[in-house]
Amino acid sequence: MAKIKLTPQFLQEARELATRWGTIAGERAAREAGSDQPMDFADMEQFAAVVAAGLIEGSITALLKQQAQALADEQPCPECGTRCPVEYQNRPLTIESGQALPLHEPVCHCPRCRRDFFPPAHESATGQPQLQPHRPEDGR
Repeated sequence: MAKIKLTPQFLQEARELATRWGTIAGERAAREAGSDQPMDFADMEQFAAVVAAGLIEGSITALLKQQAQALADEQPCPECGTRCPVEYQNRPLTIESGQALPLHEPVCHCPRCRRDFFPPAHESATGQPQLQPHRPEDGR
């Protein structure tokens, strides 16, 4: 799949939007806790982590849904070219932070080759599996 770059300006606008959402969530949490039970910093951090997890889940889920909607009803098998119907499987997707997100994943099965494959999100993609770039182990 071709890598699309988001502009620094767009990323800054997205961060500002997320900051406003965090502010709204923080204000609601403060009202919920009430003035007679102020939150300590550990509680604030825990709350912020929950809000961040929700923002991550919503963002990634929406982006994956957009990619899945771009698929045709049938995709060619990368091995033999047979047109195969796209079906969807539900499974958890564990992201880098360790958070598990619900994934409604497109998958095809080629009856001719008797193999499963995951179609690319765009027709211009090669149909070959896309691997994550290698990251250093950070001293591990």
